[in-house]
Amino acid sequence: MRSTLETFRPTVDYDLSDEDLDYLCRKLAEQLNIDVDLGTAITAEDFEPWLKEKKRDIEWERWAAYRTLMLRQGRSPKVIDKLDDLTDDILDFAGDPTVGGSWNRRGLVLGDVQSGKTATYLGLFNKAADAGYRLVILLAGNTEVLRRQTQARVDEAFIGRDTARQGRRTGADTTPSKHIGIGLIRKDLAHTVGMTTVLRDFRKSSYEASSITLPKDAAHPFVFVLKKNKSVLSAVQQWLEEQAAAYGGVIHTPLLLLDDESDYASINTREDSDPTAINKAIRDILSLFARSSYVAFTATPFANIFMDHGVDNDLFPKDFVYSLEAPSNYVGSTTVFGTTEDVKTDRLHLLDDVDDLIPLRHKSELVVPALPASLKEAVRTFFVANAIRDLRGQTDQPRAMLVNVSRFKRVQAQVHDLLQEEVTALNNAVQLHCSMPGSRHREIERLRRAYEAHFADTGTTWDEVRKALPQSVSDVRVQLFNSDRDKALIEEEELSWERPPRMVAVGGDVLSRGLTLEGLSTSYFYRAVTASDTLMQMARWFGYRDGYQDLCHLWINHDSADNYRLAAESIEDLRLDLRLMLRQKLTPEHFGLAVKKHPTSLLITARNKMRNTQSATKVVSLAGRRLETTRLNVDPKVGAPEKNRLALTSLLEAVLAEGTKAPTPVQWPRWQGVPRTSIADFLENYVADPGDPFFSDATLSGWVRRARAIRFATWDVVIAKGHKSAKRERIGGTDIPIPRRELVRAADRPTLRVSGARMRLAGPSDVASLLPSNVREQIETEFREEFPEKKGVPETRFYKALERPVLMIYLLQPPDDDQTIGNLVAVKVAIPGDSTDPRNSEGEVEYVINTVAQQQWLTEFTGADDEDIDD
Repeated sequence: MRSTLETFRPTVDYDLSDEDLDYLCRKLAEQLNIDVDLGTAITAEDFEPWLKEKKRDIEWERWAAYRTLMLRQGRSPKVIDKLDDLTDDILDFAGDPTVGGSWNRRGLVLGDVQSGKTATYLGLFNKAADAGYRLVILLAGNTEVLRRQTQARVDEAFIGRDTARQGRRTGADTTPSKHIGIGLIRKDLAHTVGMTTVLRDFRKSSYEASSITLPKDAAHPFVFVLKKNKSVLSAVQQWLEEQAAAYGGVIHTPLLLLDDESDYASINTREDSDPTAINKAIRDILSLFARSSYVAFTATPFANIFMDHGVDNDLFPKDFVYSLEAPSNYVGSTTVFGTTEDVKTDRLHLLDDVDDLIPLRHKSELVVPALPASLKEAVRTFFVANAIRDLRGQTDQPRAMLVNVSRFKRVQAQVHDLLQEEVTALNNAVQLHCSMPGSRHREIERLRRAYEAHFADTGTTWDEVRKALPQSVSDVRVQLFNSDRDKALIEEEELSWERPPRMVAVGGDVLSRGLTLEGLSTSYFYRAVTASDTLMQMARWFGYRDGYQDLCHLWINHDSADNYRLAAESIEDLRLDLRLMLRQKLTPEHFGLAVKKHPTSLLITARNKMRNTQSATKVVSLAGRRLETTRLNVDPKVGAPEKNRLALTSLLEAVLAEGTKAPTPVQWPRWQGVPRTSIADFLENYVADPGDPFFSDATLSGWVRRARAIRFATWDVVIAKGHKSAKRERIGGTDIPIPRRELVRAADRPTLRVSGARMRLAGPSDVASLLPSNVREQIETEFREEFPEKKGVPETRFYKALERPVLMIYLLQPPDDDQTIGNLVAVKVAIPGDSTDPRNSEGEVEYVINTVAQQQWLTEFTGADDEDIDD
């Protein structure tokens, strides 16, 4: 590449230095190396493709303008080509807007957090308008700041005009306004009728003041960008009812309703006869149209798929489920945290100094006396990162730091004020002392140490950074994002919503869904959330970090880092299942059933029902799924460690009397043919962590005792062994080297979290090693043929080849600082079966999610910063 650039070097009108050429090489490499795979889709049995046949007859003017806009913005041509293909797919699934009669379609598009879903649906809008859709409704989250952010993107990429220039005016866009985005490329396309503006959502006064009507054969599309708010949706519904009345009670204009962050507020969590307000409003709006397509977009789709597909007019994605693939330059959970098999800690800082000042679980009355030392270090890191980005020539690009340590507005406000003082003091020191090369000022020394600790390998010197700092950080501002500010944006329509270009963003749940913090390089997160969907949405540090990924740092507590790995693994399992179900020609209804029966659904379903019930009954399928005790009860009041060792002793006595010892490739003690009653007795006597939804009550042991399938009548019992040099304990007549796992104490309860190098109790090959080598190799070969891009074969893929269920025992050493509790018994259960076959009921178990499990696992309900949701 460099040699090619050298060839053209003499032809340019100005001198290119070697450094300029190096920069061009890097930028070209970044663009040319980005790639993305097409997604995976399953559709209803009655789906009939239409777009391929009609594509040549459609004038793709809007799509061409949007494509040009993306190229001008520096998007990778290869990624744009793939976006062209996948938006064709989604439009095909959404339905042909030119087909008459009455039809409605429901679909779901699954993407990663901050992976470019907005760019995808903006491309879809332009293609839909080219194809004949004339009304687009976009539900853009539940906050005004997010709605305005989204409206600005729609202005640029679909409307072509800056609606912020319309001030307080709404309805028809009769006021000339500045052309932007596609409007600069094709002014003749900038005639989309914007029913909302950057400064104003749609309200009852909007349609009362507007004489605009929806023509039967509109020449240009109409678009709403709305909050998921009861009064907003009610106003839109009333306006649409007036339009319907003018056309005999139903609107024949084809509607595309796109629900962004669709798992939030749109899901009905009550009885169908009395649905939640937002869910009902969406259904009612759709019912006004003869032809409509509802497309849900989300990164955390569990709640969408949990819906009852038997309710005709609900939002279950009955017609299609489409899983998007993120481009190769996407920074997601695996990049930041690694996986449960391959942990990453680069630029990850585990917090241990926050709880004394801001406890993980606190109330709104908490007084924050000072900032933790780690947060001050994070601020210094952000300052240095700003200077390095300027030295790289990125001076016109926005920067952000995220601080999320509480859901309570009062606590957020205190942290905001303390951070303002810290940023001001640090900035003053920089302005006054950085110009002196030999300055030994305390704050400048701390900045130097931050540079040496975090950025010494970034291609800059401290002297360069020191010189750049005064200008780089002079404009850093601390900004508070919470529901109070959001309400102010609604009430004072002309209140500026612009964000400082170099910003420390402080907030809680308002920051947690959809809001993009451009140029985010430093994140500080200390929250107690374990529900997968809530947790993943809070990760604003996911996204694209081209040109500064090596400057990104995250401060987070140990448990949250573990939970991110586990949550990402659950979603990846779901994506793999989708691809396998595609090969089996299964439908969204089958997929929904499989996900509902996934053990992870225990955790997600409870989150959706917490506001309405104290417990919930849930049928899950354990077939082909991994269950492990990753939290160990060490409460001295119940004596769990001692009771579990006694339960193990009783089990081994039964195993030696009833089982048949068999070899394993890893030479672990293994007994086959152990009666299920002995396994049930052990699980019944085992004292699990109270928050463990699978092992903490008698549900699992009861199922084992009553299982009807012949292959579940007897079990294998396996004792895991550690390294030969480890401490030993005599188990079942054999001296067993005890496996070593890092055990981390929970901050607020007598629990040890099994953590460390693998973030899991068992190793990735533990179950696979129980199979004959030829069977194991065949499964590995089949998986690699189906998923050549995957590095390893998921352990659960081997479960379908097990002859019997397996109980694996891990005897673990206690933490070094507590030898009084003795060795700890941890448990893994592997049930034979195929997790992608929802029609097999052999492994089904009915769990009741009790209030203890809810409190332990789902510790925070994400609302809008200690405010009730207006649904």
